[in-house]
Amino acid sequence: MAYIIKTSAVIWAVKLTLLAIPLNLLSCEQLLLDTSSQYITHPAKLLLYIHSTSYAPPDVTFTISEIQLQTGDDKWIKLDDSLTDIDATALIDKQIFLRELPVAPGLYKGIKFIISRAFIKSKDVRSNLAVPQPNGEVVIKSHVIFERNKSYVVSLVWNPDIAVEKGYLFQASSLEIETQTHAAVGLLLFVSNSASDYISIIDRSLERIIGAVTVGHKPMGMVLNSTQERLYIVNSGSKDISIVDTAQFSVIYTIPLAAGLEPTDIAIMPDDKNLIEGKLYIINRLSNDVTVIDTTTKRIVKTVAVGTRPSAIAVNSTRKEVYVANERSNNISIISAIDDSLSATIAVDMRPVGLTVASDKVYVFNEGSNRISVVSPSLRKVASTISIGGPPQRGMRGFSNRFFVLNTSANTLTFLNSFDVTTRTITLGHKPTGIVGDEKRNRLYITNYGSNTITLVDPIGERVLKELTVGKSPYAILSVER
Repeated sequence: MAYIIKTSAVIWAVKLTLLAIPLNLLSCEQLLLDTSSQYITHPAKLLLYIHSTSYAPPDVTFTISEIQLQTGDDKWIKLDDSLTDIDATALIDKQIFLRELPVAPGLYKGIKFIISRAFIKSKDVRSNLAVPQPNGEVVIKSHVIFERNKSYVVSLVWNPDIAVEKGYLFQASSLEIETQTHAAVGLLLFVSNSASDYISIIDRSLERIIGAVTVGHKPMGMVLNSTQERLYIVNSGSKDISIVDTAQFSVIYTIPLAAGLEPTDIAIMPDDKNLIEGKLYIINRLSNDVTVIDTTTKRIVKTVAVGTRPSAIAVNSTRKEVYVANERSNNISIISAIDDSLSATIAVDMRPVGLTVASDKVYVFNEGSNRISVVSPSLRKVASTISIGGPPQRGMRGFSNRFFVLNTSANTLTFLNSFDVTTRTITLGHKPTGIVGDEKRNRLYITNYGSNTITLVDPIGERVLKELTVGKSPYAILSVER
């Protein structure tokens, strides 16, 4: 008899409305390759993770050899048959990414894992465990509706402390399912995965990926409105902006970008009279300009020419100014948000590729000279420079006015104290690109564009804590603070 775990409290469905979709198909291959159905050409994405509930587990390992889903008419379809070893000791305080799988849209009643082997180690002696019967099947019953062209996070939850029964049997009940659920908005991180076409959602209190939202093609820059209810994502490949409801994890509107070539990054200037609305400023790297959009009308109101190859953008809401770093012309452009006109151009060092605003100063990261230009927007000139050991690209101020600088091509993070003196440099993942901080939890979160991970850093201890795997080529990262 197969082991069946019923999770009545866990509902896979993120939406309550059932889809009338025929499910009388014979196999996963037919589901995904039958181009006669509009749904099959736009499969849902199942993002499968695993985490452990134990912080001091026994040394138990098991192997998943197959994953299946049960359709609404009780047929089982095979999603994946590659081998994956799950080690309890490797899961301590970690969430591990297992698979990204295409799934035909429709109603599903359960998920099946085939466990081909399991064993326990004690005092360097490895003992094989009997797998669940029949055939190593672990069936978790529940209901989920996968909608076409949407992404869903499902995490396999394992309790290794109860994984071994009678000293020889691998216990199927040690495995449960945690599905994509909403969380306290003020604890969330959003990550744009530029090569996966979805954003990952991280719960900072759990330090786990809990959800995902499919957006446009090649999502890159992101920005939150003043109330942090709406997240705007620039989709460079599809040339549009997805507006995501941060509480419901859903796209509520898409704004086409009819002007500009290769939009990459975005900033928002809040409306003083309406905190929900404002103006969006999007840099276009190939057309050397900035597109201005009114969020109320969701229309382009102006295009502003800037320098050559704009690479980063930031705003000062007090001064009503927008700052753009221009990589090829070695300067920054200042746009007045009052009338959206170019008000100044300031020369900086070689290859400015990033900038941030803090304490009425604009910090420009010059990758070509290993220096940061400190610009006074009042004086309209470079007031000083900060030397960095590696080529700086992005960074942030925080944690009692300290400075944290990403050296993307060197794969490092440089820590500076409040006097802008370097205290340490540590190695991160490949091509660190985006950074955000959480001072309450003493965390820096950094996207590694080349290694598909988020690095969690202790800024006080100046050390790496852990990594989380997200989608492909993560670019920007934002936190909701409420």
